[in-house]
Amino acid sequence: MTLKFREVIANALPSEEGVRIRLAGLKAEGWAEVAGRFGALLPEFDLIAALPGAQQLADLLGRTRGVPTLHAARLADTGHWTLLDAADRTAGEPLSGEVVIVTEHLTDGLAELETMLLCATRGLKVISVVAAVERTNAAGRIRIELQDVTVLSAVQLADTPTGLVFERRIPQRIAH
Repeated sequence: MTLKFREVIANALPSEEGVRIRLAGLKAEGWAEVAGRFGALLPEFDLIAALPGAQQLADLLGRTRGVPTLHAARLADTGHWTLLDAADRTAGEPLSGEVVIVTEHLTDGLAELETMLLCATRGLKVISVVAAVERTNAAGRIRIELQDVTVLSAVQLADTPTGLVFERRIPQRIAH
């Protein structure tokens, strides 16, 4: 369990803005516990694709597992995603292998799906999406799991009329 990270998030609840500010201000030592947990849970993989905001977590996970990290970014002129550092890491060779996408805040899953598509066009197979915080009322997990990709999250938050709370419902696959 990621108790220190959970405590950081708990101190920001029930405010959505408070959670975003806490995540943005988290230093490397705050991400270390989460990276270690994901490092222990994930199967073998070859690359990490970090979405904006998740670079620190992705870099720590990459160091934990000894794999390179590519940073995904949305191009301002076209709105399309690109993988930064890809040319530097491959020295002209095409990318290949299995990828884990790291995101700071999983909501609707659209950025993660677009990154999955980008990875597929580059010859990469996404095997998992890991999220520091997952919003369970959004459709992100469902959209990603429909692509036969595993979703792991350090903390799950549910939207309520009074704000965000820690998710208390048990997912069906665990209940059966």
